[in-house]
Amino acid sequence: MKQRGFRYCSSCKNKLQKWGKTSAGKQRWRCPACSTTATKSRPDLHHAFVFRGFVSWLLSKASQDELGMPDRTFRDQTAWCWNVPVPSVLTGECHHCVIVDGIRVSDQICLIARTTMFVIAWTWVPYESSAYWATFLGSLPAPAYVVCDGQKGLLKAISLCWPRTVVQRCRFHIWLNVKAKLTLHPESIAGQELLALTKDLLCVRTRRQARHWKQRLKRWYKQHQNYVNERTIKPHPKPRERRWRYTHERLRSAYHQLTKVTDDVLRSSYRPHSELPSTTNHVEGGVNSQIRTRLKHHRGMESKHQRVLVNWYLYTRSEGRKPTRFCL
Repeated sequence: MKQRGFRYCSSCKNKLQKWGKTSAGKQRWRCPACSTTATKSRPDLHHAFVFRGFVSWLLSKASQDELGMPDRTFRDQTAWCWNVPVPSVLTGECHHCVIVDGIRVSDQICLIARTTMFVIAWTWVPYESSAYWATFLGSLPAPAYVVCDGQKGLLKAISLCWPRTVVQRCRFHIWLNVKAKLTLHPESIAGQELLALTKDLLCVRTRRQARHWKQRLKRWYKQHQNYVNERTIKPHPKPRERRWRYTHERLRSAYHQLTKVTDDVLRSSYRPHSELPSTTNHVEGGVNSQIRTRLKHHRGMESKHQRVLVNWYLYTRSEGRKPTRFCL
């Protein structure tokens, strides 16, 4: 039976004996018969050490020149690390609230789903559409609430995959859409009042404030109804084209957008669950902005390497993640 700690010579098969240590501090072994020396090697530990350093560099802002070794040596040692697949984080757990959004990275879009605490899933698609969103959402259990930016394809996918899930639209995206229609300095009094009313929507927190805001929106339309519905006759309409148009189309569009999403944007104020967010900031600010910062630190990467960076960053933000040394 072999004794623990002893090795056998690869040439003469005799037992090796300890023979001091190397300059690096590793144990040296010597064969008493042929006088050859050797050290114990652990390729698995070496690969884990290299891969851990690769992921640490990938998610940091350090350049290759700041790693304490020639940049060509670092690239040669870590070339295989780009092909290591990211472990799956899907657990099948049903969450109370899920926040979904996407981010464009190079020529593809990453669809991300997360809770207020962790990232639960992501996937890569060429563009946002109801079909891609439906495939992505179909892999997740239906939550009680979903917070989104109100993109049409996403809303259609939610209605197909999660028909009983309550939709909460992001208030900040509504503010951006209304601001794009009215600008920050509307000329009309009705536009100025509607812009201020939309801005106040961001501060609604309680049920009482929500009811008061809905009443203000109704009073605004009652006061400016004639102005909103004004029509202009077209002097030379095209064949089969309507002979008139609304004079203040952008103002009318902004108002109807608010009326369509009133129940959605105020749902977080009516529900007693304090964990239900009213915006998608958990994804936009908590994930997407961090991804853009890391891509900026490593600008110049090719597309597939950028996707690897995003995959490992999202993996580190997931709940069931493991240390990178266990991902090989």
